[in-house]
Amino acid sequence: MPIKMTPEEYYEAFTKGNYNDFLENPSSVMKAFNSAVAASHLADCYYNYNKINNSELVSKYESLTDFIKFINQDTNNFFKDIRSISNAYKHLYTGLNHNFADYSSISSAGTIESIVFEGEEINQISEELLDENTYDLIVVYTRKTGEQIQFIKAIEVVIDFWEIMINNIKSSENEPCCREIISRGNR
Repeated sequence: MPIKMTPEEYYEAFTKGNYNDFLENPSSVMKAFNSAVAASHLADCYYNYNKINNSELVSKYESLTDFIKFINQDTNNFFKDIRSISNAYKHLYTGLNHNFADYSSISSAGTIESIVFEGEEINQISEELLDENTYDLIVVYTRKTGEQIQFIKAIEVVIDFWEIMINNIKSSENEPCCREIISRGNR
């Protein structure tokens, strides 16, 4: 069965749109989840489409898993977080299935929360969407290690990675090096 949707089309139709929706309301856990799902599944689309239609772009990778390992490395493991969030959204608990647990950096959808700050101090942690006009609210997730990370930081690095990859297809160059975007995620 031919794969008809190109990675560029998927990026424009789903990944970019869901990311922009999240940026319009960065306090929305729902929009964060939608953005994570779209960014995560672009890996599947990119790899599978190019394996059939543009094999030189993915010939280095024996499998989708190898391609995902490359993305994880090039995004300082923020893609692993985004993919874990996506899987937690779809499967609720990523630790129950060993196939998911080994590749997940979070344990469940409940590790994604909105946090209200007052200055530098955390005032409230909530999984509920507060007033859409509340701009002191941010979405964070907690890795299995206990580290809390702002979702916007991770999704920005992953979207920057995909921008480079999609532009790479358009310019017909070989695989780009995305190391320059990692520094953005390390701030």
